[in-house]
Amino acid sequence: MTTFSQASVAYDGYFTVSDGGWTSFNEYPRQLGDINGDGRDDIVGFAGSEVYVALGQSNGTFSQASVAYDGYFTVSDGGWTSFDQYPRQLGDINGDGRNDIVGFAGSEVYVALGQ
Repeated sequence: MTTFSQASVAYDGYFTVSDGGWTSFNEYPRQLGDINGDGRDDIVGFAGSEVYVALGQSNGTFSQASVAYDGYFTVSDGGWTSFDQYPRQLGDINGDGRNDIVGFAGSEVYVALGQ
């Protein structure tokens, strides 16, 4: 039988309603994916005008969030106002072991490679 440990706080500082105003997954989606190739999932959050990342740590917590991408995939930069209409996903597109952003816009699919 598979079970889980007792729940504990893994991150306190961003990506929630109280810390950052992340009030809607539809407008401000958050995804998990290994963007730096270390084998641990990281939090990737599409905020109002920037994409933030908190790197997964070996102890099951996350580092402080920092801006990882500034220029697209957000409400202010590109008009990505609806996850239903304009989903953003993470996946290793080029096989380098790091997840990339794949955004489905109105008439094109955009990719930002993880570095």
